[in-house]
Amino acid sequence: MKRNFLLINVFAVIITATLFLSCSKSRQPERVIPERKRPQLTDSDATAMTKALYENLIELEERGTMFGAQIPTEYGLDGGQKWFDDGSASNSDTKYLTGSHPAVCGWDITYIEVDATENIDGEPFDVIRKHITAAYNRGAVNTICWHCTNPVSMGNAWDGTRAVYAIIPGGEKHEMFKVWLDKVAAFFQTLRTPEGELIPIIFRPWHEHTGSGFWWGKGNASQAEFVALWRFTVDYLRNQKGLHNLIFAYSPDMTHISSRDAYMEYWPGDEYVDILGLDAYDRDGADYGHKCLQLCRLCNVIAGEKAKIFALTETGLENNNPEESKYYNKKWWTRMLYKVVSGERISFALVWRNGGLPSEGSHYFNAFRGCYSEDDFLSFAAKEDVLFENDLPDMYHYAK
Repeated sequence: MKRNFLLINVFAVIITATLFLSCSKSRQPERVIPERKRPQLTDSDATAMTKALYENLIELEERGTMFGAQIPTEYGLDGGQKWFDDGSASNSDTKYLTGSHPAVCGWDITYIEVDATENIDGEPFDVIRKHITAAYNRGAVNTICWHCTNPVSMGNAWDGTRAVYAIIPGGEKHEMFKVWLDKVAAFFQTLRTPEGELIPIIFRPWHEHTGSGFWWGKGNASQAEFVALWRFTVDYLRNQKGLHNLIFAYSPDMTHISSRDAYMEYWPGDEYVDILGLDAYDRDGADYGHKCLQLCRLCNVIAGEKAKIFALTETGLENNNPEESKYYNKKWWTRMLYKVVSGERISFALVWRNGGLPSEGSHYFNAFRGCYSEDDFLSFAAKEDVLFENDLPDMYHYAK
């Protein structure tokens, strides 16, 4: 009788454990893989490395989401103290925390068009070039945005003076704009591997166009004007300047999107976009996770229909601490961002820069050693489907 009782207890323990493991596993989100044709680069003459990078981006979507950060290796906030690169381009707040750099590194070339030596954040273009090259040499992915000067008022990108009409073909400042694009192209031409090949770049011009924040955005430019601007930019850089190392990303702002029609309103055409993007900052507190997840699902449906890659091209919670953030969330990385990326096919999620502390007149978006969300970021980073530079294959060669 005692033996039968013991056997019953053993079986009960086994069944209980099995059910517990089964339930635990079921609580883990499964990656949603919408049906789609395999994406193809829009540039049939793309360089071999650019094609390889795009193919690897497609493959990695099945494994997880690459973590990205803006300006990760030029400066940061380790321990809450501003640090600057020592010339080695080998440090980042992410590496200080996890032992690995971000998988995707973001850069900004604002003011290259007006012959400045530094971009909008005071980062010298010679230094940016060095960090892009270093990221490539480490095997990371580079993405570049451009907050272009207003060509009519000569104010900054946030000057809403109408200007797109003047720089598209037939416009009074079209020739001047071509000179500006020549300067952009000249910078891209200097981004070379040690063997002299052009480094592949995800280029994200004219982003967040769904609002009136920028002079190229809705309210400051018509749909037809924006489409003409986008198409001319792609055609000029690709066909006139011979840049076949560019992967183009289209990135509306989540704030102004509530439907498929809103996302697609200014769509320039399937043959002009390689990556569907979404700039999705947490400006809503608890509502961010729900809204962002719903829009990511919408974008994934569109990406499936159009055979494109989808990415969170900008995201983050600004100054995530109880003193500086209205929406402070110590568990933002695991309860917000991971909630969004874990169940969807999202190529990468890039948070904005760690420019400095709010008390010093700046801001930060990424985690760093000593920040309020450090432990939660480490939990986020430990997820199997969150990928860092050390998790990447050789992104610039594709064997399949």
